[in-house]
Amino acid sequence: MDLDNKIWSTIDGGYKILFDASIPLKKLRSTSDQKIIADIFADLWGNLHHQGDVGLASYLAVPQLVTICIDKKSFDWNFVGLCVVIEHCRQAEHNPKLPTEYNDIYFNALKKLEQYLLDNFKSIKDPTTLRLTLSLFATLSGQADLGKAIENLDEDVIQEFLGQF
Repeated sequence: MDLDNKIWSTIDGGYKILFDASIPLKKLRSTSDQKIIADIFADLWGNLHHQGDVGLASYLAVPQLVTICIDKKSFDWNFVGLCVVIEHCRQAEHNPKLPTEYNDIYFNALKKLEQYLLDNFKSIKDPTTLRLTLSLFATLSGQADLGKAIENLDEDVIQEFLGQF
């Protein structure tokens, strides 16, 4: 979905209200300033996902996030994390179904992200990016519950878990 398509101004994000994700996505595509990127991701996280809720804007943002991530040759955890969280939320009963006309662009984007991360696995140095990559791999391999568990295994939870053994 092209970022200039008029649909962006007509679809809902995670708050179930209109959110034109094309605006921050265009900014993200065009900047390399880390402070601006952090601000953009704060906006995207806050508006594409809210307490487990997502909307059509969330689904349509995934292919854009993947393209931008790969074009920038990025391993920023935000790209992987936002995509995997949206995919987990897409599977929840209470969220809207992905309209069938967007299946190809959505699922092909996730496959493209998976391949990018597989091809560059040894280049992933950030622990959060690695954890979210493993979550994505599990989820896209049909193990969504394992993917969700891995997604939530931050360092504190891992230490608590390992303390049981």
